Amino acid sequence: MKTLLRIILWFVALLVIAGVIVYADGSSLPVNHSISVLGIIPAPPARTFDIIGDVANGATWRSEIKSVTMLPPDNGMDHWVEDLGDGEKMVFSATEIDTADPHGHLVRKVKLDGDPRFGGTWTYDVWPGPTPSQSMLKITEDGFINPPIYRFMMAHIFGPARNLKIYMNDIQKKAAQS
Repeated sequence: MKTLLRIILWFVALLVIAGVIVYADGSSLPVNHSISVLGIIPAPPARTFDIIGDVANGATWRSEIKSVTMLPPDNGMDHWVEDLGDGEKMVFSATEIDTADPHGHLVRKVKLDGDPRFGGTWTYDVWPGPTPSQSMLKITEDGFINPPIYRFMMAHIFGPARNLKIYMNDIQKKAAQS
């Protein structure tokens, strides 16, 4: 019985030590970050931009989105809720749509509304690709992560570009089907 109790105490002690290390490491990481991914989309820029802007149908092609609920426009711009299916719902607003760039860039900026744990803006920059039937897409996340444990997980477990890479993969598949 004493041996079992010692094993349990050592196990609890190791869990506490691991928790302290994770928290300390996460606390040492910056709250703010900026990260980008770049990819070739198998569709012309206008079609790629249309896919990005059609947030109401995002759940039909984005692998991590279970449903989208459109809200009344915010300052005349798209405003919506993405349901990730695990009780996590995120509210987004488009903040800028620029289609007048003389170099052929189409830009859409989106922000996460009201979550004190994490958030930021995502910029989708689309321009002509290597061929007329392709476009280049650069997605930039300028964000923040407040809880140290979330920062640890993003830096060491998931990778800082995880969500951007998933989105890039999803839009490449969607564009190839169109």
